[in-house]
Amino acid sequence: MSSRRFAVLKTGNGSEFVQKTYGGFDKMSENLLEEDGEEWVVYSVMDGDFSFENEIDTFAGFVITGSPADAHADDDWVLKLCEVLRVLNQKKKKVLGICFGHQVLARALGGKTGRSDVGWEIGLKQVHLDTELVSKVFNVQLPPTVNVLVSHRDQVSCVPPGALILGSSKKTKIEMFSIGDHVLGLQYHPEFFKDVVLDIIHNLLTTNMLDDGTANKAIQSVKENDPHQEQLKGLCKAFLKGPTIKEV
Repeated sequence: MSSRRFAVLKTGNGSEFVQKTYGGFDKMSENLLEEDGEEWVVYSVMDGDFSFENEIDTFAGFVITGSPADAHADDDWVLKLCEVLRVLNQKKKKVLGICFGHQVLARALGGKTGRSDVGWEIGLKQVHLDTELVSKVFNVQLPPTVNVLVSHRDQVSCVPPGALILGSSKKTKIEMFSIGDHVLGLQYHPEFFKDVVLDIIHNLLTTNMLDDGTANKAIQSVKENDPHQEQLKGLCKAFLKGPTIKEV
């Protein structure tokens, strides 16, 4: 196994702005985590590219990107992704799931996900962390409350068997979960920037998927505060590249 080789499982495309400015969700995830001397390979699983299946043991870790798709859908590629995630879990390969990735991880490993009763959560919000558990599982010290960037209307309603809930918020009870030290799901976006969220808000407004009141509150939340991106980046890197710690 290469300790310096990682795979990004691309599950969605960003807007034209995101593609031109940041290279898409896959490139943003890579930019968040990549360090010198590492090899990062993107597989567009949304287009049916699961060619990494025969190379699983050559990768140190996997990252599942965000997506406008539904993690609870029965599209062929989503069902195939669930199958592969179960294999990765059995092998105890490190898997980081972001937003859609968080949701599809939960589904694949025995939890539940779907449309949220609270509707869209978008903008900047606070997430409360179980800092003791985070420290025990990943050997990382984080503040008890972090500002995060979010854009979702689905959420995990039940974690898989054996999972620990590490973070929650007022409207989303499962913001972050882990299984052992090899699975980490984040409902929020550590790879996003403020302008990405503002672009999403604009696009949702223009397609009538978001009402003016919700949009205005979301825009204000982004303008008033900054996300704890460096701390969240540190968590993701510690999880994906750190040594095996222990199960709690």
